[in-house]
Amino acid sequence: MAQNAKISSLTDELIRSILKSDPQAYKHTREIAARNLRGHQYARTNQFDITARFAGLDEKFRVKNRDDLADALQARLRQLEGYQYQPDVLSLLLLLADRPLENTQVEALELLRPVSPPPPLTWAEILQEDPYSDEEIWKDIDYGGDSSSDEKPLNRNEKESHTAPATFDIDDVYDPESCIMPTDETLVAKLEEVKFWKVAEEKDTKVHITEIQAIRETLFMLGGLHTSLYRTKSWTHNTTLSTNHIIDYAPSLAITNLLSQFVETGKTLNSLREWALQKETKSRSVPRSPLHQTFVAAVRARLLQYDRSLSQQQQQYLKPENPVPVSLLQLHNDVGAISTPILSLDSIRKRIELDQHVLEALFEQITLAQMTLDDGLFRYASEVFFECLDTFLKPIRRWMETGELAPDDDTLPLFVNDTYSDAASLWHDRYVLSLGGRNHSLSPSFLRPVAEKIFIAGKSVVFLKELGIYDTDSHALDREPTLKHETVCGTSDMVPLAPFPELFQTAFETWIASKYSLASSVLRQHILETDGLMHVLENFETLYLGKNGSIFEDFATAIIERMESGRRGWNDRFVLTELARGIFGTILTVSTAERVVVRATKAKARGNSVKDLAAVSIDYAVPWSIQNIIQRSSVPMYQEICTFLMQIYRVKHALQRARMRRSRKPKPIVFYGLLHRLMWFADVLRSYTTETAIFLSTRDMKAAMEKAEDVDEMARIHAEYIRKIHQRTLLSKDLRPIFNAIVELLDLGVLFAQTKGSAGQQINQEVDRLLPFIVAGLRSVGRAGAEPMWEQLADRLS
Repeated sequence: MAQNAKISSLTDELIRSILKSDPQAYKHTREIAARNLRGHQYARTNQFDITARFAGLDEKFRVKNRDDLADALQARLRQLEGYQYQPDVLSLLLLLADRPLENTQVEALELLRPVSPPPPLTWAEILQEDPYSDEEIWKDIDYGGDSSSDEKPLNRNEKESHTAPATFDIDDVYDPESCIMPTDETLVAKLEEVKFWKVAEEKDTKVHITEIQAIRETLFMLGGLHTSLYRTKSWTHNTTLSTNHIIDYAPSLAITNLLSQFVETGKTLNSLREWALQKETKSRSVPRSPLHQTFVAAVRARLLQYDRSLSQQQQQYLKPENPVPVSLLQLHNDVGAISTPILSLDSIRKRIELDQHVLEALFEQITLAQMTLDDGLFRYASEVFFECLDTFLKPIRRWMETGELAPDDDTLPLFVNDTYSDAASLWHDRYVLSLGGRNHSLSPSFLRPVAEKIFIAGKSVVFLKELGIYDTDSHALDREPTLKHETVCGTSDMVPLAPFPELFQTAFETWIASKYSLASSVLRQHILETDGLMHVLENFETLYLGKNGSIFEDFATAIIERMESGRRGWNDRFVLTELARGIFGTILTVSTAERVVVRATKAKARGNSVKDLAAVSIDYAVPWSIQNIIQRSSVPMYQEICTFLMQIYRVKHALQRARMRRSRKPKPIVFYGLLHRLMWFADVLRSYTTETAIFLSTRDMKAAMEKAEDVDEMARIHAEYIRKIHQRTLLSKDLRPIFNAIVELLDLGVLFAQTKGSAGQQINQEVDRLLPFIVAGLRSVGRAGAEPMWEQLADRLS
C-alpha cells in the first residue's frame, strides 16, 4: 500500500508539472495513468543478462584495440560490487548508452576526479619560513620609522661619501650613486690593442696574431660572420684567406694548408646558408613544393644546431671547465666532426638542383652512410629523410583515405586526373598512373614497388564513393604505423645490421597495408556479393559461350530459321530481342532476361555463307561497377565467339535437314561419306570450342577470380580470360588463315546441304584440300608452344 501511495503521489506531481492548471484534463489524464500503472507488472532486472552484456562490451572494446576503455570500465564495475541496486543502475546506463566505442574518451574521466586537498601545514614548514630563533626578532622596534614628521629634507648639493652603508646604520636610506664602480680607463686601451683587424685595415702591412685569435676568427667565419683573417665577398659569398696575417710560433706552410681547409668548409657552409635563407619570390620560375620547403626547413634547423655547436666550441676557450690546449689542429678535428653531417646536406642540395628527387637523394645518402659504417651520418641523414617523408606522405594519405587529389600539389606526381570519363570506365580512365622516363613512375625509386597499391587504394575509395557506400570515418579507428628513425631502424646508435632499403621497405609496406586493405576488401566484397560479378559471368557464359548447349542451340536454330525463311523483316531487332528473352528466360530470371538485347544489321537472307550470322549480335546490360571489370573492349570478343558457335550450329542444322530430306531417295556412297565427314567436322569443332577451349579457360578464371584482392586484379584476370578464349577458339589475328579455312569448310557444309546434282564431287575435293591445311596449321602452331590443345584438335580432325 505504501508503494502504491508513493506511486500515486509521484504521478500527481508529474501530471501537474505538465498540465499546469487545467482541472478537466488533469482528472482525465490521472485516470488514464492510474489505469495503466495499476495493470503494469514491474519485473526485476535480470542481473545475469546485465552481466553478460557488460562482458560483451568489454570483449568488443578489446577486439577493437581499446584496452584503455575496457580497463576503465572494469575498474568502475568493481567499485559497484556489493551495491544493492547494482543491476538496476547498470541497466539504466545501458539504456542511456550511445555508441560508447566511438563517443567515449578515457581522458575525460580525469575531469571527474576530485581535487586532492592540500597537505596539512606542519610546524616544521612554519618554522622554516619564519624561525623564532632569529636574532632579529629580539631587536627593539622603531615605531617612528614610518612617520614623516621628523624627516629632514635631503640636501642633494651636499657631497656624501660614496661608501656603501654599514650594517649598523640606523637609517637604511642611502644614495644609489654610491654603488657605481669607478671606470677603469686602462681597460678600454687594452681592448683597442687586441683589435688587430683595425691595424690590418688601416695599414697594408703584415699583422702578427696569436693562435687563439686565429681560432676565434675561424669559428666566426664558420658561423657566417665577417672576419679579418677570412675575407668574404658579399655578392659571390666566396671566402678567401687573407695574406696580411701571420700566426706567431707556427710554421707558415702547415698553418696555411690548415686554414685553407677551413676556407673550403666555410665556402660550402655559406653556399648552404644562402640557399636555405633564400626567400620565395614571385619571380621564381618554379615555386618550391611542400616537400622542398620541408627539406629547406630541415636544413635551417640543422644549421641552427651547427651554430650552437660552434658556440660550444667558443665557450671551451672563453670559459673552460678544464684546461684546454690552444691548437688549430685540434680545432680542425673538432670542426670536422660536427661539419661532416651538415656538409652532406649541401651535396644533397646540389643533386636536388640537378632535378633529382629530394627523397631519392636522401635515401641514397643513408644507404651510402650505412655501407661506410658512419653511425653519425646515418642517423643524421635518416632523421632528415623521415621529416621529409612525413610531408611526402600527406597527399598519399589523403589519396588513400579520401580519394582526393589537390590540384595545385605536385608533391605526389603519381596520378593524372581525367574527370570527363563516365562511371563505366571510372577505374581505368579517370585516374591513370603517370609514367616518367624509361617507363618508370615519377615517384622515388624506393616507392615504386608499392605505387600500384597506393594507386589502387585511392581508386577504391573513389569507386566506393560513386557507389555511395564509403564511410568517411572508417580510417579514424585504425592506428597508423609510425614511420620514423626509431621505429624503422631501432633505438641503437649503431648502424643496423639489416640493409636500410629492406628495413624501410618492410615498414613502408606495413604503413601501406594499414591504408590499403580496408577500402579494397570492402569494394571486392561489394562487387562479388552485392553486384554479383560471378553471377554476371555465368550469364555471359549462357548468352555468348553456350554453357547450356540445349538452350543455345534453340536460340541459334530460331535465328537460322528466320534467316533462311527469307521473310521480310527477319532481322527486326525488337522481334529478335523478344525471341531471345523468351528462349533464355527459361533458365534466367525475369530481371536478367530483360537485360538481353539482340541487334541485327542488314544482311542477305537465304545466303549460302555462315558469315551472314555476323549480322546478329547479343548485348547484355550490366551495372556500371561490373563494366569496370568486364570492359567494353571484351564485349566484341564475346560476340565473335557467339557468332562462331552459331555458325557451327547452322552447318549442323543444314546437314541434319539435308539428311532427313534425302533419306527417302537412295544416294551414292560418296554423298553419305561427305555428309558424315562434314557433320563429324562440325561436331568435333563444337566439342573442342565448348568443352575444351571455353570450359578449361572458364574454370581457371573462376578459381583466379575468387583469389583476386582488388578490382585491378579482377579486370586483369577477366581480360586475360577472354583473350585466351579468343585465341583458343582460333579467332585471334595470328590464327586468321586457319580460321578462314575453317569458315570456308563450314560454308561447304551449307552449300552441300543446298546442292542438287553432281556438285558433291567438287565439294569433296575442296574438303580434301582444306582439311589437311587446317590440321597442318594447328600442329604447326601447337608445336611452337602456344597451346597444346591445338595439337589435340589436329589429331581429332586428322
